This record gives sequence, C-alpha cells and structure tokens, in this order.
Amino acid sequence: MIDPATMSAGAYVYTVTGTAPCPDETATVTVTINLPPDPGVDGAITLCSTDAPASLFAQLGGTPDAGGTWSGPSPVVGGMIDPATMSAGVYTYTVTGTAPCPDETATVTVTINTPPDPGVDGAITLCSTDAPASLFALLGGTPDAGGTWTGPSPVVGGMIDPATMNAGAYVYTVTGTAPCPDETATVTVTINTPPDPGGWCLTLCTTDTLPRSSLNWWNPTLAAWTGPSPVVGGMIDPHR
Repeated sequence: MIDPATMSAGAYVYTVTGTAPCPDETATVTVTINLPPDPGVDGAITLCSTDAPASLFAQLGGTPDAGGTWSGPSPVVGGMIDPATMSAGVYTYTVTGTAPCPDETATVTVTINTPPDPGVDGAITLCSTDAPASLFALLGGTPDAGGTWTGPSPVVGGMIDPATMNAGAYVYTVTGTAPCPDETATVTVTINTPPDPGGWCLTLCTTDTLPRSSLNWWNPTLAAWTGPSPVVGGMIDPHR
C-alpha cells in the first residue's frame, strides 16, 4: 500500500526473485503526491455602508493560497468588498486543486450595516409667548426616531418651550450600529421677546397750563400712535 498521508512520493520498485539461472526481475511504480490547495479558514467582517472597500482575502484565517477566485452575492473585483455598492452575504474563495486533489473553498461572511439618519438641520424662530413646538418636526429629510436631544436647556419629550427654555443649537443624536458611528443633526432655535407697549392713564383739562403732555412716558418701545386725533411726536395737546 502507498499512503500519501504518511509516505513520500518517488519510485517504488517491485522485485520478483528469479529461479536460477534466471535473474531477479523488477518493475517500478512512480508515485507523485500532490498537496491539496489551501483556501484558508472561514472569516467574517462587519462594515458600515459608508466604509471604504476592504480586502476579502485579508479576512481569511490560516495561510490561504493566493490566486483563487471569489464568488458571492455581488461580483468581486480585485478581491475587494465595497459596502457602498455590493451586497452583504457569504463570499466564497475557491482555490483550484491539482488532480487528483479537488478544489477547496473557504468563506467570508459579510455584514453591512446602514448608518443612522438624523435628518437634515432645521431652524425655528419663536416668540417667548408661543406654545411649545416639536424639535423633531423641524428636522428635514427622513430622520430616524428614537434619538436623543441635547442643547442649551434640557429637552423633555422632544419639545422646545420658548417660555421656559433657552435659544440656541439643539442637537439630535441617533446611535449607529457598529461600526457605523453616531450621526447628528441640529435645530437652531431663535426666541424673540414680545414688544412692551406699556400703558397708563392721563386726565387733562382743556384749560391746563401744560401746553403739551408726552404720551411716551410709559411706552418703552416708542411705537407708532393711533387715536381719535392725529398724534405728532407722541404728544397730546389738551388745548385742541
């Protein structure tokens, strides 16, 4: 028997003893033992769809032979997996065997995660007397739900209350599934204060010695006046 697992290749000579005066005679069996191909050990990789292309060959364990071919859910070019354009799944590396050794294969299982979508930055201008507004509704695009808000004031229920909270940049953060990083979008909030028209009462007599009295004593904003008579310079003249 020739056991290729434990014996060496080479010439094995078969000798038959001759009956004198016939000499011994021989025949030879030349044994060639080929080594099976080594495709390496199965591997795996998890990528974010925004990651750069990665080498599939580098994900194989062991000492895989070079020169094999890849097959899988997407065509493989240059032994690379591009998560932006290729599909996740099982990619098979095949190394051709030298007969009678069969071809051998190993696989790399590729997982591709999608980055989170926090939406598009937004903005809102509120009056401090306005009702609370949803910060989430101010994001553009199609933001993922379930994120968290941070900003100049603590955010409760995703709402901005201009009566109790500060203006500024409120950041919405959506947690990414590794290796995808967290992503953020910002809502810029401006809160304006309502004008103060003031208010007071003035009683005059048409015979008052004061020729004119200012209507602007209690009007911090010095806005425009309208009334029964035209008002000039914010003055009321009781003699007219």
